[in-house]
Amino acid sequence: MAYNKHDRVAYKYFVFNTDTKKILSGWEYKTDANSHKNELSFPNLKIYTRTYLERISCNPKTNSNWGTDLGLVSYQTKPEVVLYGDFRKEVQIPEIKVRYNKGKTFEKVQTSKDVYNFLKRVYGRSIGLQEHFVLLLTDNQLNIIGYYKHTVGTPVSTLADIPMLMGIVLKSLARSFIISHNHPSGSKTPSEADKRLTKQVMKASKAVGVNMLDHIIVTAKNGYYSFGDEGGLGNLPTKQNKKLSLEKRLREEILQQLQKVNKNSDLTPAIYKLIQSHKGYSWMENRIIQMMISDGITASASIPQIESEL
Repeated sequence: MAYNKHDRVAYKYFVFNTDTKKILSGWEYKTDANSHKNELSFPNLKIYTRTYLERISCNPKTNSNWGTDLGLVSYQTKPEVVLYGDFRKEVQIPEIKVRYNKGKTFEKVQTSKDVYNFLKRVYGRSIGLQEHFVLLLTDNQLNIIGYYKHTVGTPVSTLADIPMLMGIVLKSLARSFIISHNHPSGSKTPSEADKRLTKQVMKASKAVGVNMLDHIIVTAKNGYYSFGDEGGLGNLPTKQNKKLSLEKRLREEILQQLQKVNKNSDLTPAIYKLIQSHKGYSWMENRIIQMMISDGITASASIPQIESEL
């Protein structure tokens, strides 16, 4: 219980402010005085006895020695300045939203012709009326995960917003993409503007770390033009590219196995001696490829068998 005016003589312990030199409260027990001091949480408060206060000329019986001010400094406050406004209320930030249609599945594209056949269904009847720009999204395995109808133009032109396209690709978590537009005139020859756009989108895709597979120009009756097939990109495999890619992988695997033969010549000495010459290496490589294709065995399994034949 705090000290009252009429019973100041009854208390022995006082909470004292050393800054203002004023008594804040008086208490009969020291524990109560300490509790009040802790509640105030002010650094310059002390617990003094009556005797000590009288010694420093601060008599608890005198009204002028009592006060409630803790000596806190009052600072002038000003409204907070926010340069770009309160984002929660004043500024509406545009956000791209991607909607996934559950249950709808698309096929896997292996060649530019597969893409052309898919895009014809996307364009529908409008393919011969006015230009459309379509973004096709794929995963690492070239499965189509979705498409985005970007813009609709006139019968002779359409526009493409490259930052918007990259935003859609990143938002959808696609690993690769294909851009496409149609020529209602029926001509599949790319214009200079088409070539410039292809280079710009390719540059943007490299900057954000996604793979641009192709730019395909679609017509209603005269087929399509693929920048990839014509050497403009080369990222979407044609049938010939797939064959060359398979052969390259086979030769790389054989090279790895024959490098192991060089390191451990004691295991296959006949093959080791044979592959030291260019002619012998070529024969060995072709023999392994033949066994892999005809017999269906791996390069590592074919090496001991060839060693036994030599």
